[in-house]
Amino acid sequence: MRTENEWPGGRKIVALVTIALETWSPGHWPAYAPMATAWPLPGVDDTHSTSWADYGVTTGIWRLLDLLDDLPATVGVSGLVAERYPETVRAVHEAGHEIAAHSWAQDVVPALLDADTERAGIRRCTDVLRRATGVRPTGWMSPRATGSRHTDDLLAEAGYRWTGDHGDHDLPQVLSTAHGPLASLMHSEHSDVRDAAAGPYAYRDLHRELLDQLLAAPGPGVFRLTVHAHVGGRPPLAGMVGQILDHIRSSGEVWVATHAQVAEHVLAHLGGTS
Repeated sequence: MRTENEWPGGRKIVALVTIALETWSPGHWPAYAPMATAWPLPGVDDTHSTSWADYGVTTGIWRLLDLLDDLPATVGVSGLVAERYPETVRAVHEAGHEIAAHSWAQDVVPALLDADTERAGIRRCTDVLRRATGVRPTGWMSPRATGSRHTDDLLAEAGYRWTGDHGDHDLPQVLSTAHGPLASLMHSEHSDVRDAAAGPYAYRDLHRELLDQLLAAPGPGVFRLTVHAHVGGRPPLAGMVGQILDHIRSSGEVWVATHAQVAEHVLAHLGGTS
């Protein structure tokens, strides 16, 4: 696959900041929530884990918006979040960030659905996000980054321009689908859910070292920072996110862009303009 020698403006690195603003369907909750992990209660609703996940909408997203300030991010939003909290999703959009679809809820994984159910789910998410913001989403990230064998075709059929479900290349790719090209922007293998267990300072240092390595390499490169509003939006981890963002700001060869901006650049330059 042909790649460009540099990103717009002669930048060597593009930074993709991804925030997950997500929720679970009634009767479901994150298996990695602190009490769900430490003291599971099979057969009952885990109300504590449900409220723990709700922190992202009530508190975490607002702290992260303050930290982002002038930097654009892509916020993957569960359709159920947009239905329950449309004013919050609208505020994120009005702050200048891209709103991407993140399935209806975290327990609604496309790989577990038949094609017709998945198609209806994509349409439902698209419609609720459009109602909340006035703009239809052009990007999609599946829960667990796990689409089905139909997902790419269904997304292109529905007018989507990029997917975050593939993890097989460092640089963005253009996928061929039955309904035209679709940009593939790899999801980060590092996130607050998986890597923050080592401690907030280790999380910060990992990302700062990664950016420095990319800047020292020939390029082009992609730096990915993935934060869940209900995890990385809490102190003190949010403070480390802020320091990572400051490191990005101080690096002169970094283009901070939304996924949509990168997708359109890739589609235009790698033959996917249709």
